[in-house]
Amino acid sequence: MNISIFFHLLLTGCGSAEKNTTTDDNPNNLPTGSECTSGEVKETTTPCGEDNEGVYVDACINGYWQMDSVCLLSEHGDYEGINLGAGYAPAEWDYEQAQYPANGIYGWSYYLRAFDLVRDHPVKELGWGQWSKPTIPADGLEVCGIHPHGFTCDDDTPEILTDELENCGHLDWEGLEDCKVWCCGEDDKCGVRGSIEGGMGYWMYTIDTPNVKWMLPGSTNANYEVFGGTFGANAPRQCSSLGGAVRIANSLLIPNDFVSFEGDDIDGFLGYMLTRTPIGKRSPSDDANNWTIIIDTANYAGPVMYMAAWFWDARINWHPDSVSWSDPRALMGYIAQGFEGKVGAITAVDENGIEWRRTNRWAFPQDISASGEKQDSSTLFTGHSQYNTDWAINAMEPMLSGTGSPSTQTPDAIKTAALNMRQAPGNGCLIETEDAALGLEMDNEEETEWTGFGVGISPTDEDLAQQEAEDASCHMRLELDTSRLDCESTEGWCEGTRYLKRDVATNTVSPVFPEDVPVEIKETLNLREFLPNRTNDGRFLGPPAETEKPCFDNPGPADPRMYCTRTESGNWIGFYWYRFIDQPELNQVFASLPDTERVEAQCYMQERIERLHEAQQASPNDVPRWFDAPQGAENLPGPKVEIDHALLVEPPVGKTKGFVPIPVYERKRTMPTECEVIIGEYTEEPNPLPADYYEGYSYEDEEYEKEECPANNESGTEFSYPGTIFPYSPHADQSQRTAYTVPTRDNIESVLSAAPVSCGLPSDPANW
Repeated sequence: MNISIFFHLLLTGCGSAEKNTTTDDNPNNLPTGSECTSGEVKETTTPCGEDNEGVYVDACINGYWQMDSVCLLSEHGDYEGINLGAGYAPAEWDYEQAQYPANGIYGWSYYLRAFDLVRDHPVKELGWGQWSKPTIPADGLEVCGIHPHGFTCDDDTPEILTDELENCGHLDWEGLEDCKVWCCGEDDKCGVRGSIEGGMGYWMYTIDTPNVKWMLPGSTNANYEVFGGTFGANAPRQCSSLGGAVRIANSLLIPNDFVSFEGDDIDGFLGYMLTRTPIGKRSPSDDANNWTIIIDTANYAGPVMYMAAWFWDARINWHPDSVSWSDPRALMGYIAQGFEGKVGAITAVDENGIEWRRTNRWAFPQDISASGEKQDSSTLFTGHSQYNTDWAINAMEPMLSGTGSPSTQTPDAIKTAALNMRQAPGNGCLIETEDAALGLEMDNEEETEWTGFGVGISPTDEDLAQQEAEDASCHMRLELDTSRLDCESTEGWCEGTRYLKRDVATNTVSPVFPEDVPVEIKETLNLREFLPNRTNDGRFLGPPAETEKPCFDNPGPADPRMYCTRTESGNWIGFYWYRFIDQPELNQVFASLPDTERVEAQCYMQERIERLHEAQQASPNDVPRWFDAPQGAENLPGPKVEIDHALLVEPPVGKTKGFVPIPVYERKRTMPTECEVIIGEYTEEPNPLPADYYEGYSYEDEEYEKEECPANNESGTEFSYPGTIFPYSPHADQSQRTAYTVPTRDNIESVLSAAPVSCGLPSDPANW
């Protein structure tokens, strides 16, 4: 495994102050004005900066007022961008064999640190996590891996297709075979598209984020045209695009606004596994990929969500021979981990042209040794494993099918298989120390960088560092220089300096300790405060919009009552209990099957999920582990994180197996009026938001994803995208895939059944 540890901060939009400080009345630029207390500042209304985006500040220097002394460039909510990034690829490429391992892998896992990196108010998107993408089958692709219609839907008016788009506007797949636009004409035919992304951090399209949250999932399809998740972040979702967030757990509520954690000062490790499983099988012969997320935390462990084969097919499988990430020949080949995004910064330029910045408060938690001692290091990722065999299919099938001995039908049996079948990632742990430091990179022609923050310094003993990385199953550990960091003010944390300095004339840059910042500069920067992120007021996180309602109403929840809970981060979530197969994410999975097979598939899946829930509940006093840290949980450099207790729910009486909680409402500090059953600590909102809290901040966009395409000289008429697709069949024989026309937002309700099916199971409607 090639570990490249690096951080950089990227400054953008650094305007400069233009100031004429020499006047006829004061040719030597002597102190002006009355006496004052050094360090005092007064904001003026005089504009400054290249685009007059700032205002001058009068500063008291050496006991006298200096007029127009400093140009303050930042306004409330408008901050200079500073990028914070890092990279890490644990299992992407086998360097010794110069190929993807076994043409791809079947799964991988690691432990990811959840911690409050930003110590005040996040104002920019910032996260650390992973990206997983598919391989191309060993025998390649027969047809383009991207739906050709996506290239012909860019305009609202009829058009004659250019030579580049020739044959891309037909309505029949035979005609589309000759579309060679862009990568369709290349040898790899655009490859297999899609990704599963996620991790810890702060996102500006989520509700106010005072603490770190976990993004689950971030699946994307067809060049990011469709995103996984029941609701959209900044626009209503179309029902026919669902399938990327099928809920599995019946004791964990997965919010629309990501998973929050317990505590005011969050720091702990979350085990993350992404693997191919049989949980989403639609028939005994179904071999489609159902990429499943399984987690391991202090108070919850087990599978939480999977991406249905339909999710990948819906925008990719325009041809009977199409290959999407649902195809078992397309395994996992690209896996990367990283640290990307921005912290905020407020900027001022003094009369000498020196640029000063005050960033968000940021800090890294200190590792804890097995004996409980704080370490001068901070581990971000650790405990890596990869799976080069179809281990989960074999390990989980006894539980789901009810076959084999009772001991094989338990989470413990799956955990044992996970530990026995794991392998060290890639070609082992290769540590590169060349860039192992937190640095700053200026966005200018010189691309100046500087270090000195005290985070990520290179280890003094590389051989020892190498051995420690291998013992920890490939960690990403940053060394902490306590002489450059404040490791005393907050127990267990090391906080970095917030002040940055750049001499524009010489392009020399450096972080600066607070005591070395001129008091007038510090006071000028303090004229601006970081405001909480308010870009999302939750309007798109439920209740369902008109285009979304059909998926929630047909057949609808198993319990008509809305349940409500309030998270520690202040979000109210309203949810209903749905039977597993009736949840909105599975509408199109079943609608796309032939009528003669639909009920059989529904009952097959429902019976298997009931067995999973029963096995998960077999030991009510324990947290059943499905995998564990390969170096041993006791050797993690910190405790496992706790999921917010408000998200740990108990199914209602009579619905303990085969039902899942589906959120339909989420707002910050705003309790839904429809609540009938309130669970958790809060029964009312203790601190409601002001009515105008989001005014002027939140998203106003309500556009849908593109569905309609203009007529062209090949179609001869308007058509809907994607139109007819060929989903991966639940039968072993893929030569006769059943065509399915993806409904539009106008006709989606007509293809969904309002009547729940009966399967002869305890979860049947007759027992509700």
